[in-house]
Amino acid sequence: MSLQGTFNTSVQALNAQAQHLSNISTNISNVNTTGYKLQGTHFATLLNRVTPLEKRFFTVDTYDYREVTKQGLITSTERSFDVALNGRRFFVTNKTTNGSGEWQYTRDGSFYGKAAQLTTDSDGDGQLDQGTLLTTAGGDYIYGWAADADGNINQTNNLASLSPIMFSNNSVVASQATSTISLQANISADSSGRQSVGLPFVDASRNSRTLVMGFTANAGNSDWTLDMEAIGTNQQPVTATFNPSTISFSSIGEVLSPTNGQISVTVNDAAGPQTMTVDISQMTQFSDAGAFTVQNIEQDGFLAGRLQNAYFNNNGVLVASYSNGEIRNLYQLPIARFESDNKLEARNGNTYLQTVESGGLQLSALGNAGTTNLVVGALEQSNVDLADQFTKMIVTQRAYSSAATVLRTTDEMTQAARDLKR
Repeated sequence: MSLQGTFNTSVQALNAQAQHLSNISTNISNVNTTGYKLQGTHFATLLNRVTPLEKRFFTVDTYDYREVTKQGLITSTERSFDVALNGRRFFVTNKTTNGSGEWQYTRDGSFYGKAAQLTTDSDGDGQLDQGTLLTTAGGDYIYGWAADADGNINQTNNLASLSPIMFSNNSVVASQATSTISLQANISADSSGRQSVGLPFVDASRNSRTLVMGFTANAGNSDWTLDMEAIGTNQQPVTATFNPSTISFSSIGEVLSPTNGQISVTVNDAAGPQTMTVDISQMTQFSDAGAFTVQNIEQDGFLAGRLQNAYFNNNGVLVASYSNGEIRNLYQLPIARFESDNKLEARNGNTYLQTVESGGLQLSALGNAGTTNLVVGALEQSNVDLADQFTKMIVTQRAYSSAATVLRTTDEMTQAARDLKR
């Protein structure tokens, strides 16, 4: 190889080491960036030649790569809008609220609320609702599958099925009259006389009331005669009709009759009758020193409630909790998958774009996403190893200095050859 070739080799070496140092600098500067993925450098020999003598020699070239599939450490933040992916895949974002911008994908689960004016009046106060749009730290909008009025979510593998995650701060869940009451209790087999329990319910006029259910033991305590009445809003008794009028238990303490464990009850209110089902299938009859022990009472009615909080659960579902204790699904985060995550194109704000090399996009829900799970109240940190980067920086500095020494020596040799003409 001629001196001219040595010049080329040395300059290419300087460029290669400078590129490596640039990536090291980028990694170190983003060591605290949430969800950042390390950018590395591969070195490869590069065949070159010097014309017209066709002197062939090898120099060096660089190829950048990004370790997108390498998991970063997950740390707790205890913030309800912070979510971290443990495993592969990405959240879906867009720069617009109508999906007309570029679809982008991110590992950064630090979401923030952005104020939005809605066109609805949920609480009927004559004022338009104030809403909240979820965005990334860089201002991109988070997209998800919206739940229907019953909280059901259709998980479709299609970007067109997604909408920006937005909810009304004035959201109100309307009251609902009780249709079913479930009683889980033990009635003592050695008891005599009447025992009773108060069952809460919401009436057709959306008032919170109590249904008093009495049990009177018959001969042998194998079956019980029922009596019922409801307490009105004026604290006066209201008659209730019911069927069947007796219940019985087997020798092992399980409900024998009614066979389906359900009692139909009609409260005869002046405003109109209200029919409910009392489910006693979980009741038992065991000896308990004459005590009537209630383990649990549930009923499906509720009063009107106002939104108190919104948060993500471990399935990536944005859940709304209301002042009446109701919980409603609002949205679910889709998780994006690519055949080759490392081939995505990195963009500003910890986002990536799909490329031909990354392969096709597939959207799925957590639980259907293999080994990937969601950690709520936590963030994935950068996967940069700071000690490793400092080590590489020292090696790169020495390599750069060595290449510079070769270049300087070649220059001195060229000067010596020039001086031979004198």
